[in-house]
Amino acid sequence: MTTEQSNTLQLKGSSRVISDYFEICIHNILFQRKIYPREDFKVIRKFGLNVVFSKNERITEYIKKIIKQLHSWIYNGKINWLTLLIVSTETEAISEKWMFNIDVKNDLSNNETAVESQTSMKSLEEIQKEIQTIIRQISSSVAYLPVFEEEQTFKILVHATGDIKSTKDWSDAKGFREIDEKVAESVQFDGIETNNHNVSTFVTYRTFD
Repeated sequence: MTTEQSNTLQLKGSSRVISDYFEICIHNILFQRKIYPREDFKVIRKFGLNVVFSKNERITEYIKKIIKQLHSWIYNGKINWLTLLIVSTETEAISEKWMFNIDVKNDLSNNETAVESQTSMKSLEEIQKEIQTIIRQISSSVAYLPVFEEEQTFKILVHATGDIKSTKDWSDAKGFREIDEKVAESVQFDGIETNNHNVSTFVTYRTFD
């Protein structure tokens, strides 16, 4: 196998892990923040953890379509942020912003960089442990995140690094009322590092004070 072929496989694997991480996080956040009833979720095994996953076909198909497109964009280095908005269905005000920053570590078109990256390979087990830590942190965040006083829904946004063709499944942030900085708090969770990507996870929320 050539260096280029090996490197392509690494990038595909890294992109798949990151997109799978986003999928699990979205389902987990919808469950933990009670956007849908608890009985609408089931438990599956992923990343060495028991995690929650929606049983609602409409929701799972919607998220699956987005993750499929997202995987392609991550692989091609087309996005740098993914944002999950929790939005009041009544006022369309944003209650929470779950933000995932994606940083491409290496230019894999550069063979020197590619060879360099292979010398410090990170195992899937190590990456899974990092993901397990963040999923647990997200699950425990309900201890300090405010209880919603209104019914909420969710929207998913992508922040592109170049020209991409988005489908109708992607939401548009226009029209939603942003969180006022005076009543906003932010928390950063631990990060994930694969051989090709760094991912940072944040939540900004309205305090309702």
